[in-house]
Formats: sequence, structure tokens, C-alpha cells
Amino acid sequence: MNDSLNRALDLTRALEAAVVQQDWPRASAIVEERSPLLMSLSPEQTPEALEKIRTIQRIDAGIAVHARSGMDRLADRHGDALRRIKSVSLYHTTGML
Repeated sequence: MNDSLNRALDLTRALEAAVVQQDWPRASAIVEERSPLLMSLSPEQTPEALEKIRTIQRIDAGIAVHARSGMDRLADRHGDALRRIKSVSLYHTTGML
């Protein structure tokens, strides 16, 4: 069990690095590998194991904030692009009059 938890913690740190680099395919692959390890943990854990689990939870919380920020930036860019397309379309329509 300790090996699985250590591996899950290592993968969590790798996931954090992938998210910071915005390497979403790598992040997805890491999540696929990490999920079964986390799901296999039993409810009863030693204090040392609980501390590792809390570390994973803290890192995951930071990952969620970072990913949300990235999604917000992407949504802003998408909105800007749509506004530019609409402006160009209006320009062309006006030019045809």
C-alpha cells in the first residue's frame, strides 16, 4: 500500500508540473495512471500515509485553481475572437452596401 501511495504522490507532483506547463495531454495520461492508485487506498491509514494523502489533496487544490485560471483565460480569448469575427463580418456587410 505504501508503494502505491508513494507512486500516487510522485504522479501528483508530475501532474502539477504538467498543468503548470499547460501540457494537457501529459496531464491527462498522468491522471489515468494515478486514479486507480488513489481508488485502491483503504479508509484506514497510518498517520504518515494520511500526511501524504493531505499533501496530494493540497497539490490537487492548487492544480484545480491553476486549471480554472487557464480555462478562464481560454474563454476570454474565445470571446475576443468571436467579437473580432463579428466586427469583420459587419465591416464586410457594410462595405457591400
